[in-house]
Amino acid sequence: MMNRHISAQEKKLVEFTTMLCGNRILIPSFQREFVWDKNSIVRLWESIYRFYPIGSILCWETDICLNIHRKIGGFIFENEGSASEKSNRRLYILDGQQRATALMMPLRSSEAKVRAQRDFDYSLYFDATDRSFFFAEQFNRRKRNVNPAFLIRLSDMLTDSSQITERVLRESGSNPMIEKNVRQLARVFSDYNLSLIHIKGFDIPAVREIFERINQEGKELSSMDIMIARTFQNYEYLVEEDF
Repeated sequence: MMNRHISAQEKKLVEFTTMLCGNRILIPSFQREFVWDKNSIVRLWESIYRFYPIGSILCWETDICLNIHRKIGGFIFENEGSASEKSNRRLYILDGQQRATALMMPLRSSEAKVRAQRDFDYSLYFDATDRSFFFAEQFNRRKRNVNPAFLIRLSDMLTDSSQITERVLRESGSNPMIEKNVRQLARVFSDYNLSLIHIKGFDIPAVREIFERINQEGKELSSMDIMIARTFQNYEYLVEEDF
């Protein structure tokens, strides 16, 4: 136990999602799959927009390479190798998978799929006229009443928030409230910090117990979830799950 360490890191939202995109943070196979509904995803982004804290992400930092693991949320990223497999340092999420997945989906929806909802377009938009978030399925209905220039796709803000902000402000119908709302959204992509808690020096049995203790304090684990976690071993087959 003397070699065990706990430390904290602050990561910008963009930096954290970039790590997820590059598979630099993975999921142990004993974790349940993504279970959040669409409303939970919207509420998370509403909290982020308001600069509310959303809780820390607990990561196990280890040189142990689990032979069975998942990419975040069950995602498949086209033409991207796993950086975690090229390095001796690996990060596995023990707590925060649902939040991490809900962060990723709106920003990488064209390339990412969730196993249970592979046909749903998780592109998330921001309505600068009323500060609301909505999914792509509502876009056509919204644009009947709102200038489409004020309906901003979050993935576009990820690539160039300043250019999009200036374009919106030049649009006919823009006003001080819309400007305030758009600048606040841009600030999310430049200044919002996430807290990552790293634990080091823990073996698989200790990690199993940590996972079980943390999750029993939150959303109750099923008997099957508990059994999977308690009996997890580093099995020697199938490195990645796939569709």
